[in-house]
Amino acid sequence: MWKQLTICGVTAAIAAALFVKSSDTGCGVLRGHTHEVFTLAFAPDGKTLASGSGDFHLDPETEQLLEYGELKFWNMDLRTEMAAIESTARFWAVAFSPDGQWAVTGGGVQGQRAGVIQVWDWQNKKQLAAVTQDWLVQSLAISPDGKRLVTVSYGSQAILWDLPGLENPVVLEGHTDDVKSVAFSPDGWSVATGSWDGTVKLWDVETARCTSTLQMDGTARSVSTVAFSPDGETIAAGCGTINQRNAQQCGAVTCWEIASGTQTVTLPHNEYITSLVFSPDRRTLISGSRDGVVRLWDYRAGTELKTIPHAGPIESIAISNDAKLLATAGRERECAIRLWNLERLVGKVRATPPVAMVPTGDSKRR
Repeated sequence: MWKQLTICGVTAAIAAALFVKSSDTGCGVLRGHTHEVFTLAFAPDGKTLASGSGDFHLDPETEQLLEYGELKFWNMDLRTEMAAIESTARFWAVAFSPDGQWAVTGGGVQGQRAGVIQVWDWQNKKQLAAVTQDWLVQSLAISPDGKRLVTVSYGSQAILWDLPGLENPVVLEGHTDDVKSVAFSPDGWSVATGSWDGTVKLWDVETARCTSTLQMDGTARSVSTVAFSPDGETIAAGCGTINQRNAQQCGAVTCWEIASGTQTVTLPHNEYITSLVFSPDRRTLISGSRDGVVRLWDYRAGTELKTIPHAGPIESIAISNDAKLLATAGRERECAIRLWNLERLVGKVRATPPVAMVPTGDSKRR
């Protein structure tokens, strides 16, 4: 197990990143990362965007290849960099607490296959808690009440933690291959995990028991990302599939109705799906893929609304809670984050408040 994480430095308000905006497309570009961006997350109020990156770099003194990670926080009003954290570990995943006061990151040193989870008071640039893992931490999610965290590393398990101290780990075990993605349901009572075994499993957070297993069809494999709809009625999974006619890998997004376990729609991509997010309007699903395309779907009708081409494979997408901004990032030379005005892309998107689900008096759930 990797025990020594070195924080190289924390700098605030380093320099305003170059921001370029196109009036005809509504696209802006945030520049400042020096390596490819793996993860994006908006703070709940939409005023801050977090981005994590990492790669190898050559140490000029030892001439050895070392790993390097950057976690940046951007002011969305000014489109400037607010703070940055540098690390010897790559940042693969990031999420904000419900109040936006702290953030949780997952990552690690790929060359050593060693992982780390960290909780940050990002405004004061302080690490609040950290735990190491035997494998790279590649996906995480925070419960709506901010009290629980679920993470996955390479391996067939997911782990629940208490926040903010990263205490009382509870293992979710049942997959037969690597778990690649996790998500909390909007009511916080369930967790979804997607695995290379071709299944999505739903778990009861209180009992840590699997309550449902959703199976991809026979051609699907490598479930890479999962997401709940804002009303909690639908779950979407992105995966890689094999085209039976030419044996080439392609991608697809599959949606299920959770209550019945019925598969409702399959949405095609040309390659492996890397990121999924539902819009707060409860109508639009957005997917990113290694084919370098972000697609916007009416997932209820099963129709494509818009296609957004990029210069390289997509690694992460995020949407603000007011449904006005879409952020995308991936593997391209300039390591940029692209911002899109959703109203210009698909018309005005109405953000719908999440449904408040209140437990009854005899409920055992917290």
